[in-house]
Amino acid sequence: MDEKRMTSQEVSDAVTRERGRLMGAIRAMGDGASTVRVTNEGWTAKDVLAHCIHWVGQIAWGMGARMEQPAWVAGVESRPSADDWNARVVAHYGGASLEQVIQDFDRAADALAQEIRARSDDQINATDAIAWGGSRPLWQQVGAETFDHWPEHTAAIEQATARDR
Repeated sequence: MDEKRMTSQEVSDAVTRERGRLMGAIRAMGDGASTVRVTNEGWTAKDVLAHCIHWVGQIAWGMGARMEQPAWVAGVESRPSADDWNARVVAHYGGASLEQVIQDFDRAADALAQEIRARSDDQINATDAIAWGGSRPLWQQVGAETFDHWPEHTAAIEQATARDR
């Protein structure tokens, strides 16, 4: 069976494209990005971006990016669930400005982009690139937190913006 493969350039392009769409949707909300609820969980667009910081950062770190341990991760000795991680990072950024959250998102996304660009096509298709990745190729692990995941958030933010106009 021929498994789907992606090139490093295709992965990079997909991440860049969906990052642009997500950031465009957040910017289009203006001040509402910090106040208007855009998800069933009650998250704002700022909260969505905080959530993305954690998962993008984890993938970048797993790929070898030199990153400082985030405050919401420091001291955690258990294995929180995905929902617990989300709650921790959203709470961490609760009092931060939207611009600070954007800066931190950009830092994590830039670190990931650098790691993607450093990979050959064979490396981006390897199944042993991140210890917790299981048997999925690296590009699928990246996609699960970026270009396959962000469109859902982008659509929710765009819908909230259209609803409030």
